[in-house]
Amino acid sequence: MHRIEAYVTLAIIEIIIISILYLPILFLIKKKGIKVIRQISYILMFWSIFTIIDATIFFVLPITFKPERYILNLIPFSWITRINNMQYFITELLPNIMMFIPLGFFIPIVFERMRKLWKTVLTVAILTFSVEIFQYFIGRSSDIDDVIANILGGIIGYGIFIIFNYVLKNKKWWNKFIGIVK
Repeated sequence: MHRIEAYVTLAIIEIIIISILYLPILFLIKKKGIKVIRQISYILMFWSIFTIIDATIFFVLPITFKPERYILNLIPFSWITRINNMQYFITELLPNIMMFIPLGFFIPIVFERMRKLWKTVLTVAILTFSVEIFQYFIGRSSDIDDVIANILGGIIGYGIFIIFNYVLKNKKWWNKFIGIVK
């Protein structure tokens, strides 16, 4: 659980920093007629991206572009055969799933043309493949199970968006949040 607590702490610090840095932009955009509640969706989207980048690339330092060894796992679901497979799932895969849920939720909120499942999944897949490839070249492990977990997290986030959108479709604040009401 130590790793999950570290991610949550990192996320809280990032949302505070991003919010403070966004304040000047908030007032400039508000003059153009974009509602504050809509801008909050932008902040939360950027926060989810920064959290992913920090947790997957910068969380473990030092970064070495000429690592002594490269670790690559291309065998899907190999974690099941490990001795402590539930511990591995909880400490490694569950954080990957949880980290991508906000992204799967905010992609269709921020980008109206991304409100189809396949578009959100494609975006999440491109981001996760990019992260895994980058991790490989900086001396961290690259694992197909991480890719699967990240995409699963994006799908869960998209599912949460669909549920929220269905339940809250008649709420004015929700429609402002997702950009339907200007």
